[in-house]
Amino acid sequence: MKEEPEPISVLLAEHEPEVAEMSARYLRRDGLQVRLVNTPELALAELTGGPDAVAVLDLTMPGLDPRRIRRALRTPVIFLVAGSQGPRPRGLARGGTTGSRRWLARPFAPRQLVAVVRDVLAGPARAQGAGSRVQSVLADGQPVKLTATELAVLAALLDRPGRALSRHQLLAAAGRPAAADRAADVYVAQLRAKVRPAVVIRTVRGVGYAIDP
Repeated sequence: MKEEPEPISVLLAEHEPEVAEMSARYLRRDGLQVRLVNTPELALAELTGGPDAVAVLDLTMPGLDPRRIRRALRTPVIFLVAGSQGPRPRGLARGGTTGSRRWLARPFAPRQLVAVVRDVLAGPARAQGAGSRVQSVLADGQPVKLTATELAVLAALLDRPGRALSRHQLLAAAGRPAAADRAADVYVAQLRAKVRPAVVIRTVRGVGYAIDP
């Protein structure tokens, strides 16, 4: 007798009950097993030792420490971030050496979340004619592709909310410490065009760039 495959497990860490219940309902309808938590402490515990294939993490949860999340990540993750009308995300876990990272701006439709989860489970996309991995962001429900360099710059800024990073720091985070400072301006300009209004990158005169908490 052929054994049935075990259901794919998704960790959903969301502090708003209505959003959590609706999201979990749609994920289960799509055949996924959902483990639901609603506090940063529970999310950290489950991220460290859970069996999940992908995690969906609400970055607007009160009390969430992005640095602890960064250390705990073991699976691909989808970050739920504040949209243009809400508070800015307070940080972004960079994750480990495996797995992809995606962003979904609030508010979002449950079907959009299901689509992003399925996309992550299918594996990282690749840019046509290029060997670099590309990560995607959903802003206002529309997918936006980021190159590995753009992703590294965005992650560096989101991981240090409210702190201005110099152009050299951003280039170092992108693995291009020897590049001219002007290159950082180009990367930031490209990011602004892609991720606004979901994320706003602020120019700090005489220093560099920052994303406010």
